[in-house]
Amino acid sequence: MFQEFNVTTFAIIISTAPTDNRTLTALKYAKAILAQGHQINGVFFYQHGVINANSYLQTPSDEINHLTAWDEFHKSTNTPMHLCISAAERRGLTDSNSPGYSHNIASHFTISGLGELVVLTDKADKVVQL
Repeated sequence: MFQEFNVTTFAIIISTAPTDNRTLTALKYAKAILAQGHQINGVFFYQHGVINANSYLQTPSDEINHLTAWDEFHKSTNTPMHLCISAAERRGLTDSNSPGYSHNIASHFTISGLGELVVLTDKADKVVQL
């Protein structure tokens, strides 16, 4: 018999730093969701997860560069990548080019607030936070 397939829409919240294994798990999970034919309406980086957007981080050559990995995911899937600006500023990230500051947020991230998180989760069938 032919089985009906329902597409599920996900919102993913990343609250872990790039050094945390759950960050890589989140990336693999996001890829698996899309491979199964589901949709992701956005990835929201919050709390320590905003560190994943720091373009100044140096990754040892024998480790996964999470910044590059999320950038490649964004480019290949066109999935919006939102960055909580309040959490980012608390951790030294800025989108300012004013004297004394240096823009250090990777270009594939959209500066957002918690209002965007509300919109993402409201439009999703399922919300996954890692």
